[in-house]
Amino acid sequence: MRWRSPFSLLGHFLLAVPLFVTATAQIPTPISVLGHNPGDDFYLADYDDAIRYFHALAASSDRIKMFKVGKSTRGEDYEIAVISSPENLARLDEYKAIARKLADSRSLTDAQARDLARSSKVIVHIDGGLHSDEVAGGQHSIQLAYKLVSSQGDPQIDAILNNVILVLWPTINPDGQNMVVSWYRRNLGTQFEVSPMPWLYQEYVGHDNNRDGYMLNMLESQVVTRTEIEYSPIIFYCQHQTAPFPARIWIPPFADPISSNISPYMRSWLNVVGTQMSAALQEQHLPGAISQAEYDNWYPGFLDFTHVFRNEISFFTETALYRYATPRFYTVNDFPKPSQDLKALTMYTDPWQGGWWRLGDAMKYMVAASMSVLDTASKYREQLLYNRWQAAHDNIEHFKHSSPFAYVLPNPQADTPEAALLAQKLIDNGLEVHRASRSFRANGIDYPAGSWVVLMDQPFSGLAKELFEAQHYPQAFFDASGKPEKLPYDVTGWTLPMQMGVRVDAVTDPVSEDQRSALEIVSKIDPPSVSIEGAGPTFALSHKPNASFMAVNDILAAGGSIAFSRDELQTSEGPESGAFIVTGIGREKLLSIAQKYGVGVVSISRTPQTIAIHKARVGLYRPWAPSIDEGWTRWILEKYGFAPESLYNAGVKAGNLRARFDTIILPDMSKTQLTDGFRLGLVPSEYAGGIDTDGIANLREFVRQGGTLVAFNQTSSSLIDLFGLPVTNILAGAKPDEFFCSGALLRIELKDPSRPSLYGLPADPIVMFERGPAFAPKPGFTGAILATYPAGTNPLASGVLLHPEKIEGQAAAVELAFGKGHIFLYGFKPQWRAQSHGSYKFFMNSLYRYEEPPFSEVSVAKAAQADKSKAKAASSDEDDDEMNDE
Repeated sequence: MRWRSPFSLLGHFLLAVPLFVTATAQIPTPISVLGHNPGDDFYLADYDDAIRYFHALAASSDRIKMFKVGKSTRGEDYEIAVISSPENLARLDEYKAIARKLADSRSLTDAQARDLARSSKVIVHIDGGLHSDEVAGGQHSIQLAYKLVSSQGDPQIDAILNNVILVLWPTINPDGQNMVVSWYRRNLGTQFEVSPMPWLYQEYVGHDNNRDGYMLNMLESQVVTRTEIEYSPIIFYCQHQTAPFPARIWIPPFADPISSNISPYMRSWLNVVGTQMSAALQEQHLPGAISQAEYDNWYPGFLDFTHVFRNEISFFTETALYRYATPRFYTVNDFPKPSQDLKALTMYTDPWQGGWWRLGDAMKYMVAASMSVLDTASKYREQLLYNRWQAAHDNIEHFKHSSPFAYVLPNPQADTPEAALLAQKLIDNGLEVHRASRSFRANGIDYPAGSWVVLMDQPFSGLAKELFEAQHYPQAFFDASGKPEKLPYDVTGWTLPMQMGVRVDAVTDPVSEDQRSALEIVSKIDPPSVSIEGAGPTFALSHKPNASFMAVNDILAAGGSIAFSRDELQTSEGPESGAFIVTGIGREKLLSIAQKYGVGVVSISRTPQTIAIHKARVGLYRPWAPSIDEGWTRWILEKYGFAPESLYNAGVKAGNLRARFDTIILPDMSKTQLTDGFRLGLVPSEYAGGIDTDGIANLREFVRQGGTLVAFNQTSSSLIDLFGLPVTNILAGAKPDEFFCSGALLRIELKDPSRPSLYGLPADPIVMFERGPAFAPKPGFTGAILATYPAGTNPLASGVLLHPEKIEGQAAAVELAFGKGHIFLYGFKPQWRAQSHGSYKFFMNSLYRYEEPPFSEVSVAKAAQADKSKAKAASSDEDDDEMNDE
């Protein structure tokens, strides 16, 4: 080697240092762009800030690319960051295609799958959360991106960038992050700094944005699912807050029960990911991780979990939260009594000791957990990819030899547009749906051409089974008395055909090649083809399809007239009473409306006896203590063309309601939420309070003057006392060992189908019961018992119901006369999460103005008889008590 002077070497070093520093300085720090570090006390970056920073990263590094993937409800651009090595990003489309091929499995042999698993990269989804008042997730995304993009010479990160392609969503609720941060900034430094925001943090659904995973009603859910199917990640990780106090983070494994329709590979990997995470947190001296505890994943509709049925390891964590970016100090005395001894447990191995808890602390846990997920994906890349192929392959093989072999959605049926919608939901969730090009014979039945068929020997068919079959908790989860070991906190039954009022038949015999030759795969379900039968000027529209309500509202808007038929008529769906009678609109215009919604129209030669109807002016109560049920109801009403007007506290208390509205809907909420709202001093004064006694008085007067009041679920129970109604909630005060139902599908029976409020419904609809009331009439009851739970028969159709005898034979829905108006009390949610389409008619019929027929003697007699029976039973009880006393 040629000798060099030390000064010469020093000169070269000094020349090199500025070059190295310049290269490193090109990666902007969060504080250089935002003016703050994510996690600083009293600071939150909103979605616009986050996107600004992500774009600054992308402009300075070849490790990150930004993509727009859709729009939010409020029109915000959805953007995601894809982070990996430059070499991987250059081949991104190729790796996405491989991921989809492994997930599908059908085009690969075992050997080919193993080769791709060895050579490909693993795609991982991590996001900043979707519950926007759980603020740390969106801040963590910024820090995680900076950590991965700016790293130099870190072996762990180098391995991650080489083996993993991270699809990082700054948040999966852009609108909500902007709303929450704006609210916090507005109140920072005031007495309302940690006050709750008085509106839903995602339009329409708020916290239920994580309950729309398979129904995909919201634009946000559609964007997330469509993007997830395109990228086909092997892991889907969503950040949440808060952990079961005093734990600092909840991590998998989940508590039981878990669905058997999930691949065992995914069930096992959920446990592996959690135990790896626990070890990583411990290594970084981050105590307070807890597993199992209160979180199960029985319900498949969580947006952060539905993907598990597409063979993705889908899960969330729950990191501790105080409020927003405001810190708090905790002592052991703040802990629940059982946790004050600070003893370790099997699933809580390193208890948190208390102290300050800051936004920055929550972020440390989140970033550590995300890095653990990425590290696990990197280390087990080949096994993860091969197991993904195995999961799909094994599922296909299973359903080649096991029932159900297919599901059939007959076309036509009572509500064909709903059947078409259900088939489309499956397609949107990544399942294959076929259409019968000719008659399709299965189960000894010849299904008409046009029927939809879901073959089960396909990769993700476990989701179809999960959505179509009745739900039953595993027997091992019940004790000897028949009670679950742990009471569920969410719904336990959701069977979609039951909810939507759609006929779906399971095929119990193998589907032959000849049968398959009659099937053609479809990518989109078109509205049913319809026409107008006959040539007269008066038309009949079936009341059975929900889509008829959209058609009726369009007809009224076009200047047509609508009436209910009292007589039984022949419609496109068969004979029925209560059909919509249409006049005053041209045939061509009517046909275009019918084709838009897929509802058939029949011309009738004679004019039946009718009840004229007009579109009601609908008010929907919207409390400042925000109601998710109100949001769902508003979305449905807008979708169906009812144009509801939001009615706030001030509007209710101002009175003169009858001059403005024909129908007012009170969605499901607690009595406190309705009458008291937010406490004065908790929120700014304009958002404090409920409708209070003045509002209740005005609602009473509204009904007395001829208005219609509709109440859902718990609100129905509240109105009994607030209005002094002659009805009893027989479930009031019932303890779990007397009656329990956190959410299940129950069968009810219509008692007086001649009531217009029941037109279009089947005789025994299935409804979603979720911690609601059940009714019994009292002396003085004037009205109709619309529906009851079957007498002497367990009404459970799907889910968990404890002590069904408590409600057997009792009223599920009642209609009461009140002055000149009517009050409808529903002890269930007829519009639950915009899924229970089969019970929409219970409330939609009340959204038209018409002259209510008088209550029939039968209805009153039945109510009177119920009163006598109960009085007799009470008298008998008193006699027994007297005998016992003697």
